[in-house]
Amino acid sequence: MSIISVINQKGGVAKTTTSLNVASSWAAQGKKVLLIDLDPQSSATKAVFGDREFEKTIYDVIMGHAQAEDAIVSSDVFGIDVIPAEIMLSGVDLQLAAHFGREQILRRKLEPLNRRYDAILIDCSPSLGLMTINALLASKDIIIPICPEYFSLKGIDLILATLQNIRTGLGYKVGIRGVVITRYRDRKVAKDVIRQVREHYQLNVYSNYIPDSIAVEEAHHNHSPVHKYAPRSPASKAYMDLSKELWL
Repeated sequence: MSIISVINQKGGVAKTTTSLNVASSWAAQGKKVLLIDLDPQSSATKAVFGDREFEKTIYDVIMGHAQAEDAIVSSDVFGIDVIPAEIMLSGVDLQLAAHFGREQILRRKLEPLNRRYDAILIDCSPSLGLMTINALLASKDIIIPICPEYFSLKGIDLILATLQNIRTGLGYKVGIRGVVITRYRDRKVAKDVIRQVREHYQLNVYSNYIPDSIAVEEAHHNHSPVHKYAPRSPASKAYMDLSKELWL
């Protein structure tokens, strides 16, 4: 079992879309998968369950009001288990400011789940706050989704600096599995950015780029993974192939 965080503090890079579709693709291949929504905006939760409300969420787990296993909700459509998020997560940084060991709360809370899943994916918020630090310290590796544009390179700089600070300040090394290219269009700028990620940052860039596709957004609105909503679309094939590449 491995815990992987999907992280990018820049919004609009299909981070949640990648988390959901990779998790569901793994499930379709027979893997037991848990997705943890750690974003106060609850985008992953809403994409799976719509406007449904939950008695327990990851906020309750973090704050010690519930055990992680008690907050798990299953989705037959996606084929995965989910620990949902809620807006109360946005105030966690202040609530835990004086809490000793606050950076490793999530890691401790997830320990009872270690043998229940083949993989746990954490959909992080688009920030590098306390909850993202918790996700990183709970994870073995991270995946970085980017849209191939020049602003994305700044985001990689910030992520790498955060990982270095965690290693120096907290003595924990988080691995980088690789960079996922999302919303790809065959343009010169995209090729230049991908080349820089490989050559300058020396990061693995997965070969299955996710094309810019309306089918992905439509699948979200229909609370379905793209491989079920539009199984013949290029995006569906790309996410399924990417999920196999990520599992290696």
